[in-house]
Amino acid sequence: MKPVHSQLPKGARIYLPDEAARKRYVEGRLLDVFARWGYREIVTPTFEFADVLAMGTDLGVQESMFKFVDRETGRMLALRADITPQIARVVATRLRDEPKPVRLAYVTNVFRHDEPQMSHYREFYQAGVELIGLEKPEAEVEVIAMTIEGLRALGLDRFQIDLGHPDFFRGLLEEASADTARHRALRDALARKDASTLERLVRELSPPPHVAEALLALPTLFGREIVLERAGRYAQNPRSTRALANLAEVYRLLRIYGLADSVLLDLGEVRGFDYYSGLYFEAYVSGFGAALAGGGRYDDMLGRFGYDCPAVGFAFDIARALAIMEHQQVPVELPGPDFFIIDFTAEKTAALSLARRLRDLGASVARDIISRGLEESVEYARAQRVHHVLVAGSPRTAAGELLTLDLRRGGERTLTVAEVLADPAKCFEGVGGAGHV
Repeated sequence: MKPVHSQLPKGARIYLPDEAARKRYVEGRLLDVFARWGYREIVTPTFEFADVLAMGTDLGVQESMFKFVDRETGRMLALRADITPQIARVVATRLRDEPKPVRLAYVTNVFRHDEPQMSHYREFYQAGVELIGLEKPEAEVEVIAMTIEGLRALGLDRFQIDLGHPDFFRGLLEEASADTARHRALRDALARKDASTLERLVRELSPPPHVAEALLALPTLFGREIVLERAGRYAQNPRSTRALANLAEVYRLLRIYGLADSVLLDLGEVRGFDYYSGLYFEAYVSGFGAALAGGGRYDDMLGRFGYDCPAVGFAFDIARALAIMEHQQVPVELPGPDFFIIDFTAEKTAALSLARRLRDLGASVARDIISRGLEESVEYARAQRVHHVLVAGSPRTAAGELLTLDLRRGGERTLTVAEVLADPAKCFEGVGGAGHV
C-alpha cells in the first residue's frame, strides 16, 4: 500500500475542530453585530467567469486570481479574489430597484495567489458589509462605528482606527501636474515612509512651492483633530478641500457617537489609493503589525457595471482576528456535547430513548458506543468538554435508574430513566430553553 501524502498545497489551511469552533465564534459574533445594525446576509458564488469578475476588479488583484477553464463553455473561470465587485454587480443588476440604502453582510472566503506580509495563506476568510446608495458622511461613520463594535464584540482592546482620504493626495498630484510614473513613485515613497526619497522626488518634480511643502508634510499629517487644521493650510485646490471637509464632518459625527478617541487621522497613508474613491480606514490592534479590518468609500465600483451609485463597506480578516485574540488571551468558550450517554445494559433502550428525547428538545447528545470501563468513558467525556454524563446500568444504581455526573460543576445524582424522559427540563437546567444546559 502506497503511503498517503498529507502535505497540503502551498497556501492551504485546515481548521481542526477547536480551531473551527473559534473561527465560527468570530464569524458568529461579527454577523450578530451586522444584523443588529440592519444588515442582511448575502451569499455569492465562489467562482464566476473571469472576464465578468475582471470588470469590477483592479488589475493587480486580477493578476492574483486563480483561473481555470469551464469544460462546458471553454470560457475562463476564476475563484473570487474580492467579494465587493460581486456584490456591486448583484446590486447593479438584481437589486437596482431596491429601496436605498441597501445594507448587505457576508461571511465568505476569497482566493489570491499573492502572499500578504502577515500570512502565507492563499484562501482568506472575511466578514464584512456593504452599504449602498448613501453618499452622506453618515455612511462612513456607520461602518466605522460597526467596525469598532465588532472589535469590542470579539473582546479586543488597545485598538485604533487609522482614517485617511486619498483625495487629499490626489488633489495635490493634480496641482503638481506630474506624469503617472512620477505619481506612483511618490505614492511608493509615502507608503514606505521614506522621507529622503520623497524629498528627492519632490525636488525633481519641482511643483509650485505650496504643493512641494504639502507633499513633504504628508508623513507628518498624522494624529488627532489638530491634523485637520494643519492640513487646511495646504488645501488650495477643490479636491483636497472637499476631502478635508469630508474628514472633518466624519470626525465630528464620530465625536457624537463617542468614538473619536479610537480614531487617528492619517493623510500620508496612500495604500487605499487605487481602490477607494473617498475616505478609507484600517483597524489596528496594539502589538499586531497588520490591519485586522479595513474599508472605505468606493463610489466608482457600481459604475463599472452600468449603475452609478455611492457605496461604502468594510471587512474583517478572520484569521488575523483569531491570531490577535489568541495573543490577547481572549477567552472563547469551546462547545462540547450537553450530554454523553453511557449504557451498560444489553438492550440499549435507555440510551436510545434518552438521546432521542433530549435531542428533540435541542440538546446536543453523544453516545458512548465503545465497550470500555466507566472511568475511561468519563475521561473521554471530559476530553470532549461534555457537560452531563448519564450512565445506565451502573453497578451503583438499580434497574431503571441513571447515574448522572456534572463534569462542569461537579457532583453526581441518581435519577430514574422515566422521570428524565417525562420532564428533562425539570431534571437539567436549560434543557428546552435558549441557554446551554
